[in-house]
Amino acid sequence: MPRPKGSKNKKTAAPVIGNVDQIAEKIAAVEAEIAAIGEQLKAKKDELKALAREKAKADKAAAKQKAREEAEAEARKAEEDKAKLLEAFQASGKSMEELVAFLKGE
Repeated sequence: MPRPKGSKNKKTAAPVIGNVDQIAEKIAAVEAEIAAIGEQLKAKKDELKALAREKAKADKAAAKQKAREEAEAEARKAEEDKAKLLEAFQASGKSMEELVAFLKGE
């Protein structure tokens, strides 16, 4: 059976919270709280930017240190290889001309 005409979507009157002065005071308090939170947000954003800059500097310094250590390790390895080659050359008992001819593939 259909509903009678005009029976749906009726709105009831909203209850009044308090008088106008109390509402105005609550509005002012909320606005003040929003302003304080906004200031805190700005301060935290500034702090975040400073921390991001410090992190970037630290990352850059760490990358430089790592590159320096890798270069030193490569230099040490090259020196060790050079020393091994010299020892092998001396142990072989061949002359310089024989070694050059061997390297040329003759």
